[in-house]
Amino acid sequence: MRLKVIKKLVDINILYSSKEANLANLRKKQAKNPDKKVNVSARVLSSYIFFSLLMLIFFSIIAIHFPFEEMPIYFSFMVAILLVVAFSTSFTAFYNVFYESKDLASYRPYAFKESEIIIAKGLSVLLPALTGILPIPAYFLALYIRLAPSLWLGLPLMLLSLALLFVSVTLVMVVAVHFLAQTTVFRKYQSIFSNVMIGIGVLIPLIYVFFLQSTSGRIVDKVRDIPFLLYPLHLFYKIAVEPFSTEAILGLLAWIGLTLFLLYLSKKKVFPRFYDVILLNSEEKVKKERRSKEGILTTKKGFLRMVLRYNLSLLGQGTSVITVLFTSTFLPYLMMIGLISKIRDSQIVPDIHPLYWLPLFFVGVHIAVLNNNITSLPSIGLSLERENFHFLKSLPFDFARYLKIKFWILVVVQSFLPILILLGISLYLGLPILSMIYLLVAWFLASVILSCHYYFKDFKNLSTNWGSITELLNRSNGIVATVLLVIYSVILVALVIGSIFLVQSLAPVLAISLGVGALILLLGLAIFGYHYYLSRILAEIEKR
Repeated sequence: MRLKVIKKLVDINILYSSKEANLANLRKKQAKNPDKKVNVSARVLSSYIFFSLLMLIFFSIIAIHFPFEEMPIYFSFMVAILLVVAFSTSFTAFYNVFYESKDLASYRPYAFKESEIIIAKGLSVLLPALTGILPIPAYFLALYIRLAPSLWLGLPLMLLSLALLFVSVTLVMVVAVHFLAQTTVFRKYQSIFSNVMIGIGVLIPLIYVFFLQSTSGRIVDKVRDIPFLLYPLHLFYKIAVEPFSTEAILGLLAWIGLTLFLLYLSKKKVFPRFYDVILLNSEEKVKKERRSKEGILTTKKGFLRMVLRYNLSLLGQGTSVITVLFTSTFLPYLMMIGLISKIRDSQIVPDIHPLYWLPLFFVGVHIAVLNNNITSLPSIGLSLERENFHFLKSLPFDFARYLKIKFWILVVVQSFLPILILLGISLYLGLPILSMIYLLVAWFLASVILSCHYYFKDFKNLSTNWGSITELLNRSNGIVATVLLVIYSVILVALVIGSIFLVQSLAPVLAISLGVGALILLLGLAIFGYHYYLSRILAEIEKR
């Protein structure tokens, strides 16, 4: 095994594991000074190491000063959070490096060993996960130094525990993805599966953090009670503090058994065909993308079906679009995880009846503003066409109808997840059915207005030669957009609070009328905005 070859392959694969935003910034630096060569892989590697060390220092300070004796659950809680962080960052990188890169076929003419390629790709995947991985040993070390009966016994047990934890978690991900990749369904619908997998990588951390936050109050009250999801990690606490207890011995044996089983499964079923399966999927994906591009505009199916199929194929190419979609969907709720649990505990929401529809109206508009911004699909939808946009204009079909159908496709795709999440949280909080429908309608109408605005903005700033989704998102001044978003949020929160006091001072009939009237007004604005912005786009096209 040649270390120089592995290092060179790592340099290449780091680009696939990196966030596009980082690469875009490095490209800008290179463009400003073309004569000075920028070592992209070295820059990316140094940024990973820098942020990982910051995380290590930050969490080490917390671990040193936290009383594990008084709250044993804290150890399992923090290790779980860090594992989730590592999983969410490495999951996307894992799929991009092994399945999305499509570079395995290009390695064949060269004298690369399969083991060298796999190791290099594995190291590239590990780098993004370092921010979550490095602090974990700090918690283990702090635990063993302070509570272990003997350091001579404790240190070997600590190293063994860390090895069991990291190896087993890694192998679970590798085995799961490998067996999935062998199925004919996966090979047939690779784009769909890739986007779903990226979505899972985003959803799991959010769901897990939400669960832990929702139970944090009970954890504080009952520090000895271990939630089911945390118990496997709590066994490591027992191994450290009470290494000779029955629970610790059985827990250690269970982790050893799980790791050995995963190693056996990997050795017998995964590693012998790992390279071939990845290569097969990579080649089939390239062929499928080529066929889809050739057949997009030659299909004889109905116009609506053609437009739908074509635009879904645009949205399904790669993971960047899906990443953007998930970011805009979950960002508002990620910021309010703790608040949502407190609201549920307060039992305020079940009392939101038609009398309080006006404050609920502003809540819906506020969430819509957070979901629909410069990172939403309508803001990049037309630019996703690339050079096909000008080609489509020259074809003998109703281009205006095409733009309208495309707009609603983008709106539906953009709205699907936010509506599901908003519906789920409303049910979780106990919002009455009628008020829930009102909230969803207000959110949707506000989203349509915002989508029309960003759809037109994308047309005005149309880009057909972009290299990454990040370049499209960076067309607008991100700082200004963020400041405006904060201002809008503050205004809408103030309107929510002010409207609560307003409806409480009014007669019930008048308060309900204001809520209904606000919704009717928003409906009128949505209809007007749709026709106004679409007509402006068509007028601009006729002028060009």
